[in-house]
Amino acid sequence: MPSEPNAPRSRRAILAAAAGSAAALAASAALPLTAAAAPANMQTESDNATSAETSVTQATDAVVAFRAHNVNTGAAALIGSDGDESNMAADTSWTGVYGWSPSAQSDTLASTGVWGDSDDYGMVGTGGIGGVIAFGESGVVGIGDVDGIVGIGGPTGAGVLAVGDSATTIALDVQGKAKFSRSGRNLIGAGKSSLKINLAGTSTASRVFAVLHSNRSGRYVRAVVPTTGSFTIYLNSTVASSTYVAWFVIN
Repeated sequence: MPSEPNAPRSRRAILAAAAGSAAALAASAALPLTAAAAPANMQTESDNATSAETSVTQATDAVVAFRAHNVNTGAAALIGSDGDESNMAADTSWTGVYGWSPSAQSDTLASTGVWGDSDDYGMVGTGGIGGVIAFGESGVVGIGDVDGIVGIGGPTGAGVLAVGDSATTIALDVQGKAKFSRSGRNLIGAGKSSLKINLAGTSTASRVFAVLHSNRSGRYVRAVVPTTGSFTIYLNSTVASSTYVAWFVIN
């Protein structure tokens, strides 16, 4: 029969429990006391080996948390490395921050020398010649949820400038569909033989091409004449019904 939960315990049971507690307390007292490792000050001109993270937190607004300054330019002011350093660059002169990582030994992962992550811009580079310069089998690889790479040019420059290594090499290789905002398709009405299309930025120097996009026997584009802000597509004769023409402006 199960015992009553509130039944009084015997004197023998109470003494046995007390003896067990005393033995446990004595064993605990015999053990060495554990203490957290005391933090150590970082020493200059020495390798500060550690098994725990070292961080710097600056709570004052607009104050730099950590600064590394190299008076000379013969080496980087700050180097961050990951893993094997055997193939790390020996010369890091004229470099503020240098990041190194060996090749990842995996078909599904890739190592990264510098990783910038943000809900806005992961990395920003500004410079008198270029904001970012990249070398490699592919100098820049952009993988985006929407756009892989976005280039915005200045008033007299290009958003993206593609330059071939020589006059015989490819400057731009598009694998897949290409979309151009300065192209389109319009209707030439029945009984008409020309169509004027307004397009900002067009000039007399623009190169405009046009072809019929409707099958009209004996009809073809005779000429395309650009002018300031527009261009006109001329057919060889009028069309009996509405006819599509497709056009493309290069510059």
